[in-house]
Amino acid sequence: MHLMSKDYRDNDDLELWQLAKVSDDSLAFAELHRRYSSRLYALALRKTGSSEVSEDLVQDLFVHLWLQRTGITIEKAFNLYLFSALKNRIISHLRKQLVQHTVSLNDIDLETLSSQSANLVQEWLSLKEVQEIYSRELANLPEKSKQVFEMSRSGVPNKEIAQLLDLSEKTVEFHISKCLRVLRAKFGYVVSVLVWVLAGTM
Repeated sequence: MHLMSKDYRDNDDLELWQLAKVSDDSLAFAELHRRYSSRLYALALRKTGSSEVSEDLVQDLFVHLWLQRTGITIEKAFNLYLFSALKNRIISHLRKQLVQHTVSLNDIDLETLSSQSANLVQEWLSLKEVQEIYSRELANLPEKSKQVFEMSRSGVPNKEIAQLLDLSEKTVEFHISKCLRVLRAKFGYVVSVLVWVLAGTM
């Protein structure tokens, strides 16, 4: 068992996935879980702020992968598939939370939002539409602000952005805050939260 486990550590992700998918190899799948579960949990925790929710989201993802493995095709990087799948689960969770707790949000028109059915709100907050809103509004921002914001949402630390673009960290922070203000002012708190989730990398 130890030698088998050691061998699995030398396999790349897609090889392990094929072993799990085609041969029902639970040890290969366990190695994928070992490699990524902690990183997935850390991401979910940053986005949701709840350890319990984060554990559930990650567990649900791996259970789904194992149960549905024969029907899932992963041709590109396995880690990108994993983090993208988790991102969708996080967005779905946040959308449900926002719909359930609209009365606690004071940065949007509560009366108008509350008068809409949950289905309409969820439709407005659909992933496709938020992505379109995000892309369109980001394209209208000043080039430097857009560049800084995209790098920030891609996980590049402010200090590194400052070095790469020859800016001060304060200037980087200014550009990021400016972009977030524009998005919030135009679309309200609900959409800006989902834009933030969509823009972040895994």
